[in-house]
Amino acid sequence: MITLGLDSLGTLVVVAVVVPELSVPGASVLGMANGQVTMGLAELSPGPELAAALDGIDLSRVPNGELLTMLGACARQLARADAQFLAIVAEIGRADPAAGLDEVARLPEPARYGADETRAALALTRRAAEVEHEFAEVLVHRLPLVFAALDTGEIMRAKARAFADHLADLPVGQVDRICRALLPKAPRLTSGQLRARLARMVIAADPDRARDQYEKAVAERAVIGYLNTDGTAVISAEGLPPDQAASACERIDRLARAAKRAGHRGRLGQIRADVFVGLLDGRFDGLTRVQIIAHLLRGDAEREPVSPATRIEIRVELGTLLGRDEHPGEIPGWGPVLADVARRTVARQRRSEWRYAITDADGHLVRGGITRRRPRGARNDGDGGVVELHIPAALLAELAGHPERAGDWAAVVADIARQYARPQTGRGANHRRRFPTASQRRHVQMRDRTCRGPGCRCSAARSQFDHTYDYRYGGPTTEANGDPLCGHDHDLKTKGGWRLRQPRPGTFLWTSPLGGIYRSRGDPVVLPLPEPGEDVENERDEPPF
Repeated sequence: MITLGLDSLGTLVVVAVVVPELSVPGASVLGMANGQVTMGLAELSPGPELAAALDGIDLSRVPNGELLTMLGACARQLARADAQFLAIVAEIGRADPAAGLDEVARLPEPARYGADETRAALALTRRAAEVEHEFAEVLVHRLPLVFAALDTGEIMRAKARAFADHLADLPVGQVDRICRALLPKAPRLTSGQLRARLARMVIAADPDRARDQYEKAVAERAVIGYLNTDGTAVISAEGLPPDQAASACERIDRLARAAKRAGHRGRLGQIRADVFVGLLDGRFDGLTRVQIIAHLLRGDAEREPVSPATRIEIRVELGTLLGRDEHPGEIPGWGPVLADVARRTVARQRRSEWRYAITDADGHLVRGGITRRRPRGARNDGDGGVVELHIPAALLAELAGHPERAGDWAAVVADIARQYARPQTGRGANHRRRFPTASQRRHVQMRDRTCRGPGCRCSAARSQFDHTYDYRYGGPTTEANGDPLCGHDHDLKTKGGWRLRQPRPGTFLWTSPLGGIYRSRGDPVVLPLPEPGEDVENERDEPPF
């Protein structure tokens, strides 16, 4: 028997989950687990009873022949949980941000910044939260039949997503006809099979609408880049006209095959990837087809990655550049890169702006600046970009006292040590200045690392310098009143009703319209990292306010 109750907050609590006997027509005993009998899972609808029954089963004692029954029951329960989650997300999306916290107030349409509530509460990326809200809004308010099928466990989330992706903008009558035709078949179709049928039905039902949707997708085309877990990168483009995409792939393939015929030793897939990147990063700008192939063959002969023409931002510890450790560097907005990649990138960026960040024992910024010195051996490849050197104060003192330990970097270390020894000037408040100085902007970027919106990873260098306490209300233009915000999170503060405070330099408190309070602080410039073979210690908690 299962006993349910409500706690003081009105939420459901399972008081007892032991099921000594379950009277369900046609029920069969699935197995014995610690003396508790669990019965009739195949007949139970998703909900508290099924959750309790699943929770009471010892999987190690379930016969092989009943494992698929367990799988199906768990899938139904998971589908219901997904439906409940999406229903809550949809409510948050329409919650009126101007209403009081004790009011029940919903808008007829989603609020402009509703997804940011979920983003901050669940520590999601902004894009992930927006996608979740779009899905929830369509499913709950536009596709009630599909939502009901998910809620009752007839279909799982991936299939509900397929319906939402294809039917979101269709008229109600067409949505109803397609759902009634396909929902009964959906449990027996894979999500891929379901999407194929939906695509054909949608185009046939309204060819003009299908054309409009295609043109909208093309108008929103974009390029996406991210790192894999192995440290390599992925670049993809979406929303491309298929004829242009096919033509681009054909050109890459022809160049790669020509290089292969000319004697390139790489596999065809490797050569295609080299051609793709070379066409994008500027290395092949102005080159003829013959010159591109020669360029590929030269890189193959040298067995060394060819330098791109466009410089990037790279962050790395000086100790790593000196060969003292193999700590990863970082490409802002992408993530960590291997030490060898960081060293190679720095060596090729002589003309970039070189910054230094001197840190305390906890890795946080003490002083930042720029140096015009370069190590011996740096190459004059390309223009632009940023090299940010991370230097613990203790290491700087050691190298300044023993220049021979700095090797080719002795001139760079000496210049940074001279600047560090000088007192800082010109960094106080200037109430008449609206815009920050280059020094103030650089300090805030280096201190805060990324946009200080909750969970945002946009590079601080690509973000706006924001006055935490607005300049128009008397907020001074200082580092202690400055923060980097991307365009979206700046609007979140100025238009979306979110409030931002900076109780101490570099520490931020966001308060959302729905009452969420979120602490934001940039990562330390230098993170504590284990040496090879060492156990990873738990990171120390941030100090309280």
